[in-house]
Amino acid sequence: MPSQTFFNLPKEKQDRIMAAAREEFFTHSFDEASINRLIKAAGIPRGSFYQYFADKEDVYFYLGDQISQRMIEGARKELAACGYDPFALARKVLPQWLDEIFYGENAAFFYRKIDMLHSQQVPRPKRAEDPLACLSAQEIAGLTAKVALQDRTDLKFLLHSLLLAFISCLIEGAEDYEAGRPVDTAKLAQVLDRRLSYLENGFKKKAD
Repeated sequence: MPSQTFFNLPKEKQDRIMAAAREEFFTHSFDEASINRLIKAAGIPRGSFYQYFADKEDVYFYLGDQISQRMIEGARKELAACGYDPFALARKVLPQWLDEIFYGENAAFFYRKIDMLHSQQVPRPKRAEDPLACLSAQEIAGLTAKVALQDRTDLKFLLHSLLLAFISCLIEGAEDYEAGRPVDTAKLAQVLDRRLSYLENGFKKKAD
């Protein structure tokens, strides 16, 4: 995460720095990305960069956080419309995320990330994400009331399971991309819906 010094900057300057970071990481792999190019595009001294960020990984992860937080906030806005049903929410939002990742305005960032994962060069985040951290107590209570859960840890397990179903489809899309094939997000959404049904209804075959 950036230092408090970065957050004390005027928003216009913060936005200019992150626009430069966006351009750098959207057009270069992580290894090829250059702090020198970034600071030149942002119009800041090298020393100032290190007052704001610990290193290249720091600004890379913050950029990724900004992108993912916008997607998460979009999902939160759908919570009430989905009646706080996590499965209804997943069916509405996750197919949109597939389109966003493979064909949205941030697709270049995600494709760079897929390339890094394939080459095993992706930097590791310094902290694990809590899936409940972005939710209010009211939102957590609403989600918990819709499904048969015992406690907060069960809700974490459910959200992780939904994300794993989503990631499994991302991997299949990434395989198409790496093979030079167009990514069919409509087909991936159908696979995702089937896997969400397994989570919602169970894998056990119903008796005749």
